[in-house]
Amino acid sequence: MTSHNTSKYRSMGKVLVFMSALLLCGRVAICQERNVRTTASDTVSVIFGSGSSAVDTSAFGNSEALDSMLHIFSSGRVTGLYIKGWASPEGSSSLNERLARERALSLRDWLVSRGVALPSGFTAEGAGIDWDGAVSKVLADTLTPYRAQALETLQDVPVWVIRDGKVVGGRKHSLMEVGRGDAFRYMLRNHFGDLRRSEAVITWAARPEAVPLALQAAPVQAYAVYRPDRLERPGLTETGAGDEMPSMYRWALKTNLLYDAILMPSLELEYLINEKWSVAAIGDVAWWSIKPRHQYYQIATIYPEARWWFKTKNPWHGHYLGMYAGGTWYDLENGGRGYKGEGGFAGISYGYMFPVGRNLSLEFEVGVGYLYTEYEEYLPVPYEGTTHYVYQQTSALNYVGPLKLKFSLVWRFWDIYKKRGGAR
Repeated sequence: MTSHNTSKYRSMGKVLVFMSALLLCGRVAICQERNVRTTASDTVSVIFGSGSSAVDTSAFGNSEALDSMLHIFSSGRVTGLYIKGWASPEGSSSLNERLARERALSLRDWLVSRGVALPSGFTAEGAGIDWDGAVSKVLADTLTPYRAQALETLQDVPVWVIRDGKVVGGRKHSLMEVGRGDAFRYMLRNHFGDLRRSEAVITWAARPEAVPLALQAAPVQAYAVYRPDRLERPGLTETGAGDEMPSMYRWALKTNLLYDAILMPSLELEYLINEKWSVAAIGDVAWWSIKPRHQYYQIATIYPEARWWFKTKNPWHGHYLGMYAGGTWYDLENGGRGYKGEGGFAGISYGYMFPVGRNLSLEFEVGVGYLYTEYEEYLPVPYEGTTHYVYQQTSALNYVGPLKLKFSLVWRFWDIYKKRGGAR
């Protein structure tokens, strides 16, 4: 073999070695790419109502998020699940800690109720108040009143300020004082609803050609929420100019103008537990008499009522359904036969309340139900210059039908977010 042929074969060998190296590197790169793409994950958020830890599939855009989760689990390739529950800043710290934990467990239980086999080693835990989420919301919303001060408070003030072993303040209290509460009220109406959530991080084994359709079509957004009650607030600036947000009042004092008009003064005190529930105590009384004419108009009624609010635009603004039960006492006579007795009743009601001022509202309510009463009938009989009321008989009445009609003037008070005292 000549030296020329030897050099030729050596050159060809080098080319083959170089090509083999390129192919090997390509195979390694392809394998690495495949390894990268054999696992995937996504985050899905489910929103909860104020003070609630129940999964609502028909509100807040939850239906789409839950369907996407079920679609991912139906692939049979889920390898990991981590659920974290959050709460918004309003309410007590202990309540928010409990709500955050219960929201995480509630989402877990909802998945189990749908037949989902949870992966081994999954975690569901509460994370308390979502302060980071509140910062993100304010950063994204330039209309937040006193925005710069609110961000400074959220980012720099500790959750608890402790001196000499005692809690003397904290982030929430300081935030409620920004702009005399305007910033906090604005965030309550526009942002806190998105913070009441459970966040599920799902990991699954995915092939490039078989990524779940739900994620191919539209990746689930962490805040995929539709909130029809969000208010557009044009004109608000960092200095707080513009319309003020509705205050969050806990109590309402009412009088029924219809009953007042017939000389039966009424008084009602109602407490708002949260945006969905309230309880009230109602009393009506008329204790008039003109003895020379044998006229008695004496009636007293007292009862509690529990109300569930729906389709609300703000606290104390919207529709409600109620349940009530109570008792009544009466003595009715108009110069002839009189009726004196007592009874009990129970029923359901529907009402609607709307504001007419900063602290004032008007309210309509109708109620139907069942009433049972026993009463004595008597007659006024003149005798030797005086009048004797002579017993006639005892009767009873069972009644089903309308029991109450209300058109009330309402005074709302105790704004829980209003700063007490003067400016610092």
